[in-house]
Amino acid sequence: MSLSKYIQSPELLENIKEKTTAELRAQVLHRGNQWYSENPHEADLITDNLRKLDIPFTPELLEKIKTNIILHYYEKLLPLCGSVEKYHSFLKSSVDCEEAVKTLRLSVDSGRGMLLSVAHFGAVELLSPSLSAHGFRLNAALRFTTEQFSRMAEKQSKAMEESGLFSQIRFIEIGKPGTSAALDMAAALRRKEVLISVFDEETPYSKPVSLFRKTVLGGSGLDKLLTFVNAPVDAFTAFMIREGDDRYRLELLKLPDNSGAMLQSMYHHLETMVKRACEQWYFLHEEIPFAENV
Repeated sequence: MSLSKYIQSPELLENIKEKTTAELRAQVLHRGNQWYSENPHEADLITDNLRKLDIPFTPELLEKIKTNIILHYYEKLLPLCGSVEKYHSFLKSSVDCEEAVKTLRLSVDSGRGMLLSVAHFGAVELLSPSLSAHGFRLNAALRFTTEQFSRMAEKQSKAMEESGLFSQIRFIEIGKPGTSAALDMAAALRRKEVLISVFDEETPYSKPVSLFRKTVLGGSGLDKLLTFVNAPVDAFTAFMIREGDDRYRLELLKLPDNSGAMLQSMYHHLETMVKRACEQWYFLHEEIPFAENV
């Protein structure tokens, strides 16, 4: 069983609304560490990725990476823990996104769509709800791990919107039967809304880019999407950085309008972030799509 399914078990999801954030964090960390103890070989992939990227390895770094991977699932489950009002208060007190909000307001005022390209880095799961709490209409392109979690997320998103504390969050489920994610993503940008989509994974539309002097396949076709949209769009990379226990900061980095330079700029920004906080790039526990032998 994968780490994701192991943590997001029916047992943990049951009665999740009655848990405090501290209880949820403790349970997720316990289950995550238990999974790693039962699957010690999984750490080999992390160390192998570090070696291939020429990132210096230490046992301490490995433990930090594992902890940050597990924390990703804590942050993913937080909206389901307690009331909508409690979650709104958590975001307002824990997430510093003041500068990012100012930047996005300028895009709104200029009548442009906004693409936030994100990596498997930091507390990315807090990005959509944090901006929703500031009134931005959001569209999140993603894949849900389980059908149960998909239903719970949809229900929670609707409850958040109906509370009046959050704006609408639409989920664009990539690969879901009967849907066309690319068309829905383009439509969101044409409506001059915020689209959030991952760039650091391989898709049929990925292109070779440089990361730590290695060639990887990335971009997830976002350059192709912007060409298809054919409307004014401001594109950024977005990193929700962990700064301590339940303290976060959102950093936006502008991407060039030129689609040829845009993808490499995403990976330049990612490399800068990984150099600052390597342990927060939780994609290190996946197969990095190298485009050459390393």
